[in-house]
Amino acid sequence: MWKKDEESKPTTNVTTVSGTVSPPKHTKKPTPQGQDQATIGRSITIKGDVTGDEDLYIQGRVDGTVNLKQHNVTVGPEGRVKANISGRTVTIEGEVNGDVRGQEQVALRASSTVNGDIVSPRVVLEDGASFLGSIDMSGNKPGMSTGQPASTPSKPPKIDAEKPGASQGSATS
Repeated sequence: MWKKDEESKPTTNVTTVSGTVSPPKHTKKPTPQGQDQATIGRSITIKGDVTGDEDLYIQGRVDGTVNLKQHNVTVGPEGRVKANISGRTVTIEGEVNGDVRGQEQVALRASSTVNGDIVSPRVVLEDGASFLGSIDMSGNKPGMSTGQPASTPSKPPKIDAEKPGASQGSATS
């Protein structure tokens, strides 16, 4: 009786792989230094100043400022930030509209879009990154340690190319 039911069920091929799979953690993630990392999830929007004493991973939206001077800041692929960012190292995979200041390094990954100035002694721009602004790698500028914007460097004058067919003659009376 029992065997009849088992035989009538269709069989399915199952492949077993040995190994350990750990479930993803949805809370704080340990960083390489063993410190905790706070996460702003993709459904979270923060309007205002973000400060703290731990690393930060942003997958949501932030409008304001992000000031984590001695910690790592990462804007994930789904992160959208309209703020100036200051951190020890700043890694951008998503979108940032604002100035970015890194005490040690700023890295723009291939999926990133940045509209703002970068100030850091080391800058990494991966192939495919979209960037509009200036880069200052000359060292520790005023404002690097305070999180305040550094003085704006003078920009070279815009050079307009001569339009075809335009005359360069002088005015006659």
